[in-house]
Amino acid sequence: MSNGLKLLLSDSRGIYIPRDFVEEFDLTKWKNIDPDDVTILHDPDHEWYWDAWDNVLQYATHTDEHGNEWHLWQDGDLWVICDELMTDEEYENFFGENR
Repeated sequence: MSNGLKLLLSDSRGIYIPRDFVEEFDLTKWKNIDPDDVTILHDPDHEWYWDAWDNVLQYATHTDEHGNEWHLWQDGDLWVICDELMTDEEYENFFGENR
């Protein structure tokens, strides 16, 4: 098991992954998430829903108690990843390229 990869939400949630992220996780532990985007993400029918989610995916970071910086990654499933904690093999398997 990897220490640098954690599955947050399965792709079985479909279009509700963004909504479920903002409703089920403690956003006070994350930086760089615009409160306006959070408001939008509560409504999957909002015209800016996917734009708001793109902002969260691009900018949100979490720093753990050891100083490791984590960010979100979605390719179907929603993951939280820390590049520095991933082994070279994990990195290659996850991203399809060498570091």
